[in-house]
Amino acid sequence: MRIRRVNTLVGGETLAEPVITEEKETLISKGTVLKPEYLDLLSFLGIDTICIVDPYEAYELPNHIYSSEKQNEYIEKVRKLLESHIYQSKCSLKELADVASQMVEELLQVNENIVIDMEERNGNLYDHTVMVTILSVMTARKLKLEPEVLHRIAVGCLLHDLGLRYITMPYINRDMENGKETESFEYKKHTILAYSAMEEEAWIDSIVKKMILSHHERKDGSGFPLRQKTKEIECGILQVCDAFDCMISGMECRRVGIQKALEYLIDSSDILFERKIVKVLQQMIAYYPAGTIVKLNTGETGLVISQTENSIRPAVRVMDEENNVTDVIYDLLKNKKVSILEII
Repeated sequence: MRIRRVNTLVGGETLAEPVITEEKETLISKGTVLKPEYLDLLSFLGIDTICIVDPYEAYELPNHIYSSEKQNEYIEKVRKLLESHIYQSKCSLKELADVASQMVEELLQVNENIVIDMEERNGNLYDHTVMVTILSVMTARKLKLEPEVLHRIAVGCLLHDLGLRYITMPYINRDMENGKETESFEYKKHTILAYSAMEEEAWIDSIVKKMILSHHERKDGSGFPLRQKTKEIECGILQVCDAFDCMISGMECRRVGIQKALEYLIDSSDILFERKIVKVLQQMIAYYPAGTIVKLNTGETGLVISQTENSIRPAVRVMDEENNVTDVIYDLLKNKKVSILEII
């Protein structure tokens, strides 16, 4: 399954998820083969992305930190703990420290040089929380930080968006910076609300509390809520990983693709974000995820099938003129004569 922009489709694709209106009505059912007139209707209705079946999935070997089953287990744990939390009541969130310990222990066993396949996706609070934790701990590992720092980072990441539980306005795939001023003000309270909820909790480290408060702060002081230039490495890692995953999942902003998200972070290095942190994340995230169709400098079209240890030089299987896969495979890490010109 892949999220695709409607204006890039030509018809003949199969829907992997139903198209749902804002009123929660099914517009087009899962499994429907899209006709060109359907695409015109979707564009007319302002629906810019949909989920389609990936016809080449059998050829792809994506790198993921966790299996979908294992990741869903963590998402469910986080959901139950965050949803059962009652503001200023007996704290049930302390169990997240155990979840953090388990995740850190597991992530320390992962190949440090792994290049992860990620894709633009339809996110939610709990999926986003788990993914930011994974990315932040892996980034901290590559920066050679101590295990106790990794644990602190994991706890901060698991709690960082708790404040979204205390606001009622929608924040998925919305431009929170340029919308109505009243909505932006309400949304930006979520960092302070979470910090206030955790301020008196003795089990939480002071740096973890600062991570919660400052995950939307920026290096140049342009962030919120206090326009602080935070210097703690834990805060910097969370700020980068949170911004990246927000962009590709549509959390608290308009969703964009992997390449655009990475390019934004790179362009913002030394301005909004710490360059060394962005560089580590850039090395860890596949610029061309498995399943990406690309144009090669050989003139051939290729399907990215797996990653190498270089995030911009994956393994590519050549496709023929009818877009059928062939037996020709280029490992771009080893074959320096072949390179990717563009994404198709």
